[in-house]
Amino acid sequence: MDGAIGLAQNPSAFKQWMLSGLEMARLLKQFEEECIHGDNKEMSSNLHHREQGLSTQKTFQQQVVSLAETIKRMGNPFLDIFPDLVTLDSRNCTAESVVTTVRNLEETGKKQYRDFVKNVLQKHSHSIHDPIKKNSLALFRKPHCKTNSTQRKRIKVLQNNVALFGQLYISMQNRDANLDEFFAHEIQSFPPSLSDIGKLHLPRMKSGLLQCFKVNDVVEPPAFCDCTVLDGAVIVHCLPVTGVTTFQQYADEVFIPYLKKQWQSSRRLDTVWDTYVADSLKGSTREKRRKGVRMKLSGETKLPRNWMDFLRDSTNKTELFALLTSKVEEFIWPSDKDVYVTSGQAVSSFGCSSSMNSCNHEEVDTRVAVHVLHALQQGLKTVQVRTVDTDVIVVLAGQFHDLLAIRPLADIWIAFGMGKTSDFITLMLSVQALESASSQHCPFFMRILGVTPPPHSMAKSKSPVGKPGSTHTKMSQRSLFIW
Repeated sequence: MDGAIGLAQNPSAFKQWMLSGLEMARLLKQFEEECIHGDNKEMSSNLHHREQGLSTQKTFQQQVVSLAETIKRMGNPFLDIFPDLVTLDSRNCTAESVVTTVRNLEETGKKQYRDFVKNVLQKHSHSIHDPIKKNSLALFRKPHCKTNSTQRKRIKVLQNNVALFGQLYISMQNRDANLDEFFAHEIQSFPPSLSDIGKLHLPRMKSGLLQCFKVNDVVEPPAFCDCTVLDGAVIVHCLPVTGVTTFQQYADEVFIPYLKKQWQSSRRLDTVWDTYVADSLKGSTREKRRKGVRMKLSGETKLPRNWMDFLRDSTNKTELFALLTSKVEEFIWPSDKDVYVTSGQAVSSFGCSSSMNSCNHEEVDTRVAVHVLHALQQGLKTVQVRTVDTDVIVVLAGQFHDLLAIRPLADIWIAFGMGKTSDFITLMLSVQALESASSQHCPFFMRILGVTPPPHSMAKSKSPVGKPGSTHTKMSQRSLFIW
């Protein structure tokens, strides 16, 4: 029947097939009866379908066994109950636009059919030869819609400015108005000097604020600390993922050994995670960053190829932090060590005589200060904080005098950076290098204004910092009043 396909469109070929088709079938049958015998295994095997061959059957058996082993190791994906559309092998979650397309695909087709019947067959408003409009649906390979680039938006704003400027300039000439006053007024809803297409200009290099805290004296950090507070998100970003394939291996062979190495030089170990609230002010800042690939995480899930792209998604980090917290809780810690790890708003403690209350702080920046405060209240003296976030240093500097009021002999160190770029900052000498008001008003500029005037004012101000009447001192007093 393979030769009969398409014959209906060719009358001449159809007539030839009608005349010769029966004779060709008779000849083929006669050839098979005379030349192919049932006892000839080699010839009879050629009559089987290609999928009935031995090699094909072995391949199919191997694939079935591999699938069964994968389901035993990772769990049956068809038994998972969650609203996400997940790839079975990589556990990557598709975008919301693709999920919407899959759910509404049948209804979209029915709606197009009803519109076609209504416009073409009933109302006769469209011709049957009119092309059907292509649906612009989000697909698996192209889930994201095209967005206008910033350059196009800027060109559009400039075009509007040119048109508005021309109209206003001509009207000013006819009325003999003052051009100096004309150019003194803004023609946009947001000044370009302060914003970029409606988005406020914010400093990109917050690390410049660290110049305020550096001292000339070289002081070696203590070899043993009473308490070590770790910025958990920083540790996850910096630890290598080479040599491990699953999240289970990452937790057991990379993360837990790093914690064991840290508590060898300290009596107490605190691991602090970020929490991600959907409707928080920080959420708008995260939306401006590039989104990562959403992934449904479990212990046997393979690590993504792009680790940093995985960590850009807040839900991925929430599930990863929960998995690592559970591993810390399952690990058997020495009885002479105190271990604290955050779990959402709660704090889990092991081998500790005093537990911590729940904390609703969203970011590590301020939550680290809560753990440092708790450590000082328990009578500990030397505290080391490991981070790469400038905000943590600023918050601790702003609260340093309050911490000294609780523990006058407190010695707080900050291990800033990782690897070869790491540096140790002693908060005592750094804050003493500044005046009290200067260190306390740092959080105000970092959190409220979003700018870093202290280093600029120190470097460019004609009056020395700390002298009465200087601009920096007056600014400190005013910011303290607001803070």
